[in-house]
Amino acid sequence: MATTNTPLPSDFPENGPDNSGMRRRGRHPESWIDELEATLNDKDATDLEALRSRLSEQLRATRRSLRDASDNASDLMRETIDCTEEYIHARPWQAIGLVAGAAFLFGVVVGRQ
Repeated sequence: MATTNTPLPSDFPENGPDNSGMRRRGRHPESWIDELEATLNDKDATDLEALRSRLSEQLRATRRSLRDASDNASDLMRETIDCTEEYIHARPWQAIGLVAGAAFLFGVVVGRQ
């Protein structure tokens, strides 16, 4: 019995690409805004230079967080594309059927308008 290189359904993750290589997610962006507001409302920070340095530090941290989020989204998109390409190469007729079905549904929705 000859073996084929066709991947099994279990080879494709059901919950998206493997996230084991992803970095730990940062805090929610609203927490950065809350920290900035707290800094501005702080009555103890009477020195303008101290306030400026604290705001600058928080803005750098926010920029780093946004850059990390962008990198994570880019990595996730690349992994999703790679997984899709593997699936299409492993099951070309199923992929054609899925595209045909999606095109039919799109035509039905557009045709009703």
